[in-house]
Amino acid sequence: MRRGRVFADYFSDAVWGGRQLALVAAQRLRDDLLLRIEPDTRVRRQIPKGTRSATGVVGVTFEQHVVDGRIYERYVARWQDPEKGTQRRRFLVGRYGKAEALALAQEARERGVDESHRRWLAIQRQEARRRLRQAPPAPRQVKDPLSRKGISMSRRRPRRRP
Repeated sequence: MRRGRVFADYFSDAVWGGRQLALVAAQRLRDDLLLRIEPDTRVRRQIPKGTRSATGVVGVTFEQHVVDGRIYERYVARWQDPEKGTQRRRFLVGRYGKAEALALAQEARERGVDESHRRWLAIQRQEARRRLRQAPPAPRQVKDPLSRKGISMSRRRPRRRP
């Protein structure tokens, strides 16, 4: 599933000539599909109850930190990178002002997330191509999937209500 759209198919053993061939067909479909769709970039973490974004922007936080007794305020933009892990950029309120520091943090996060998505997509497609090259040849269907031959479809009578 990507962005609410479900990509699903069924590979019955009878149609594909056995369990192993049905598995190969399903894996080839998956890898072909991964070459065409976006990567899964959902954030899988549980946020502790009671924590809210003080900025109202996902991935941008407001922090106060102390250096030699002086209190500094800054906005911090965070995002996940597939190769480097968590990335962050900090913008001091004293240098840029509150509104501009927040705007710069939002912009930095958007650029970082976009770059991260491009990298995720490249990694996903590279892996899919590698798996397709190493996969056995695609099997052929041995039976028409819409055929009802050999499938018992016993009719049930409706139950009578007392």
